[in-house]
Amino acid sequence: MTVKLISIDVDGTITDKDGLINTKAIDLLRKIMSLGIPVFLNTGRSVWENYTLSHFLGFSKFGISENGGVIFYKEPTRVVVLGDISDAYQAYAVLAKEINGVIVNQRMPRLTEIILERNMDLDVANKILHKYGVNAKIVDSGYAYHLSSAHINKGYALKNLCKMLDIKSSDVASIGDSAVDIPMLDASGISFWVSKNIQLLKDGGLDDRVVVSPEPGPQGVIYAVDWLIKNDKLSI
Repeated sequence: MTVKLISIDVDGTITDKDGLINTKAIDLLRKIMSLGIPVFLNTGRSVWENYTLSHFLGFSKFGISENGGVIFYKEPTRVVVLGDISDAYQAYAVLAKEINGVIVNQRMPRLTEIILERNMDLDVANKILHKYGVNAKIVDSGYAYHLSSAHINKGYALKNLCKMLDIKSSDVASIGDSAVDIPMLDASGISFWVSKNIQLLKDGGLDDRVVVSPEPGPQGVIYAVDWLIKNDKLSI
């Protein structure tokens, strides 16, 4: 296969442990962009943050936000909303009732999800939501807990975006580092893992289907692009 699109996570993938964007990785991805292969951000961040980052980093004018809840195209106000914020509100009401100390950490406006502090047991929280029949789930991005509609994830949104762009998801290369990236990696033709936590891949059933970078974070992104070039997966 020849890669026609690159889907890339933000936090922990193109940023270092201090949250700073790695300019070497960005320069390399922009070179890929200049050769006609779109690169876009598939992130848990809000659509406003995604649009701003994409614009100033020189990436594609479309992207996936809120871990698959929203697709923006050209402008942050031109969106396809895939999730339902009412599911998140219902889930929050249940969790706040059943668990002490549930704290909202909604720094930016969200269209489909609620962000919570990582101060509860994730499995317990999801079991409570299941018990009450709430159409929602809580996932861990490694930076916060995200409450969203049960069907929403980065892979689901990627498939929807590919339909909009009239390409196959099997022609996509994805790069990620956390549990919320697993559906994105699973939906892509070629996937790269840029984290030392291999157990997350095993838990997601992808440990034998993903190229694991020997270096985490931005250095892993550089490794992934180099791998694609050496294996003739980029038409450059």
